[in-house]
Amino acid sequence: MDYMDRVDDAEGEARRFLQRVAAWRKAEKAEPGRHPKESGAMKRASMDLTRALANLRRPL
Repeated sequence: MDYMDRVDDAEGEARRFLQRVAAWRKAEKAEPGRHPKESGAMKRASMDLTRALANLRRPL
């Protein structure tokens, strides 16, 4: 995996995380406090983004 692949991976994970945040916000606005599915998806996307960013910082 070269550096460009790592950047692409991090960008994709960032976009996925932002999509999950938007879904959680929409659900939260409709019915506050009752969204375990959206919350879990957002947290998982956050963990995946963290991992992609850590890979980006690793030496080649």
